[in-house]
Amino acid sequence: MAAMRTEPRAGEIFTTMEYGPVPESHACALAWLDTQDRCLGHYVNGKWLKPEHRNSVPCQDPITGENLASCLQAQAEDVAAAAEASRTALENWSRLPGASRAQHLTRLSKMIQKHQRLLWTLESLVTGRSVREVRDRDVPLAQQLLQYHAVQAHIQEESLAGWEPMGVIGLILPPTFSFLEMMWRICPALVVGCTVVVLVPPASPTPLLLAQLAGELGPFPGILNVISGPASLGPVLASQPGVQKVAFCGAVEEGRDLRRTLAGMGPELGLALGTESLLLLTEVADVDSAVEGVVDAAWSDRSPGGLRLLIQESVWDETMRRLQVRMGRLRGGRGLDGAVDMGARGAAAYELAQCYVYEAQSQGAQVFQAGDMPSDSPFFPPTLISDLPPASPCTQAEVPWPLVVASPFRTAKEALAVANGTPRGGSASVWSERLGQALELGYRLLMGTVWINAHGLRDPAVPTGGCKESGSSWHGGLDGLYEYLQPSGTPARLSYLSENLNYDTFGLAVPSTLPAGSETGPSPAPPYGLFVGGHFQAPGARSSRPIQDSHGNLHGYVAEGGAKDIRGAVEAAHQAAPGWVGQSPGTRAALLWALAAALERRESTLVLRLERQGMELKAAKAEVELSVRRLRAWGARTQAQGHSLQVAELRGPVLRLREPLGVLAIVCPDEWPLLAFVSLLAPALAHGNTVVLVPSGACPIPALDVCQDMATLLPAGLVNVVTGDRDHLTRCLALHQDIQALWYFGSAQGSQFVEWASAGNLKPVWVNRGCPRAWDQEVEGAGPELELRAARTKALWLPMGD
Repeated sequence: MAAMRTEPRAGEIFTTMEYGPVPESHACALAWLDTQDRCLGHYVNGKWLKPEHRNSVPCQDPITGENLASCLQAQAEDVAAAAEASRTALENWSRLPGASRAQHLTRLSKMIQKHQRLLWTLESLVTGRSVREVRDRDVPLAQQLLQYHAVQAHIQEESLAGWEPMGVIGLILPPTFSFLEMMWRICPALVVGCTVVVLVPPASPTPLLLAQLAGELGPFPGILNVISGPASLGPVLASQPGVQKVAFCGAVEEGRDLRRTLAGMGPELGLALGTESLLLLTEVADVDSAVEGVVDAAWSDRSPGGLRLLIQESVWDETMRRLQVRMGRLRGGRGLDGAVDMGARGAAAYELAQCYVYEAQSQGAQVFQAGDMPSDSPFFPPTLISDLPPASPCTQAEVPWPLVVASPFRTAKEALAVANGTPRGGSASVWSERLGQALELGYRLLMGTVWINAHGLRDPAVPTGGCKESGSSWHGGLDGLYEYLQPSGTPARLSYLSENLNYDTFGLAVPSTLPAGSETGPSPAPPYGLFVGGHFQAPGARSSRPIQDSHGNLHGYVAEGGAKDIRGAVEAAHQAAPGWVGQSPGTRAALLWALAAALERRESTLVLRLERQGMELKAAKAEVELSVRRLRAWGARTQAQGHSLQVAELRGPVLRLREPLGVLAIVCPDEWPLLAFVSLLAPALAHGNTVVLVPSGACPIPALDVCQDMATLLPAGLVNVVTGDRDHLTRCLALHQDIQALWYFGSAQGSQFVEWASAGNLKPVWVNRGCPRAWDQEVEGAGPELELRAARTKALWLPMGD
């Protein structure tokens, strides 16, 4: 690589047209470090906090190994001080009108512009990233983020009516982050009225500099507090009074561990995991442009992770040849050199990449690396891995920076199967000169962000996020604002942690259920079966459970479902999913209206069922009537729903798609047995999900009556209803790896177990933490929160131009 050669003379430069060094002075960064006596603490409440008796970590130049400063590691007391400062600042900050918060963000944008050289120099010096990428991309985009959200602050009273800020937000960042990733998350949190505590890895001075710039603006110094410490302090941050959400960015396994650790602690958890992206190159792509896309995706310092490259067989040889030629022209070296494409990411990133290469070679892969690097060099060369067996462990493992793992495919269907078969769903790009083919592939990829004939484009107005194990949190656009909002009047999230909950035994055994009272009156009807695959069937255990009325008399029997029945229901839901997703909104609306009409015809029967459970006649009629109105209202919303089109600055249109979650499991509350059942089922169906549902345990028969109409109206497997012991069925659903999302409305212990068990496949969950919900109220029973949680966003970029 060019950086490893001896310096050429002037005549040779004009002959070969090689790039010469363009060093950037880092004197301003060293001068700033000198203002802190080369010892960086934490920035809390507008002041530097440097407590005594703290361990310190050296902040080193990743290229030379030179010690630049020492960074103190936070302890629990420092985390508590930062949370207290945020909690105090929240009282005034959240009450400010949007225009006042906009002014503050605009001033911060100007402050960043004033100190931009210090920012990009310090970031490049400490992280080893190319100063060109930080200077020309990160810093300008950070200013755009502040300006965009300042505009949103002016209009949020109208556009976000009915929502309020969550409160104090905890943000945990990984060692591989850039300061821009922090800006993507703190901007929407601040603009809606939240305050933020950021936990950054030790030896990360740029976030501390940003916090100092924000703190020097005046009257709200505590809205942004930055502390340095290990990610193990995450639970300490989550347990602080007033912390309502923890947003974590990092590795998948770290996110999985944090999900289990925070179960029952109260704060909501948002996850943005992994850094791998995918590039799909078809036979009709512009190969030269696609090769540059690979460079942007994996071999530039704008990329946080590696790339999985899928190439159609007919252009495999030519694409690989051009890639290897292009790799030979990449320039690596010190990040402060403006002519460098790739810097160095430090010893940890080097070892991770080297370990992956060794593993891939041991599994039969071919490895091509550009340039000859000395064994003691801190630079890892751009690497292309191919011929990796499909069943090898490296095929499923996340690809680290700066590696590209290339695999061939024959047909578009095969490419989709390979791409969607990985557990990650962050970002991807599709390269094809046939727009119809590109859109079809982009639409069917299970990814949060898809670019057509481009890679890595970002805009403050466009949502960015992921699905599957890449997490379900979003930043950018309105979706980024909703991450830090809650419906007005939502009670504070308090800890509901049960210390005596045994995750290994919760719901493991089904308790014996026998009639407590004698049978009186006429004999009950034959037992209801399980509604699976469009018809009623006997449970696998061939047992049933009694349902008693409000007087303790036997009302009837329902099936006692178990793990085998849950597996059958999930399989039926998966089989029904492709057909239901393909239905138009109008078709889904018509079916919801037809179900509402059927419910209306059953009104007398349903009222009688509810009366036997102790409900007064008037209240029973009101519940049935409201259930009918809910179905019709969601049918109308479905008819009106659509995808939105927005234009990103100078880059063409972006489709904001609302896609179904997939197979959605719902555990209904005991109260409002019919209304809660309908209120949860309707939005799930309206947004294209297939459902496995556990009805009210105390009064499941009204829901099973509705299933009789579903058998004739809805496609088989679209809705599957399993009755039985709530805790046992919850355990089966939460641990099931093929369920894509889970809503739980039951006990506090059940909520805690669901959060803990969801770490298996990192499915998004929505739990009530044991708190009752007013299903008869419009906001809680049919409000926008249900609409947000019933679908996920996908951004499909359609850039224009050559």
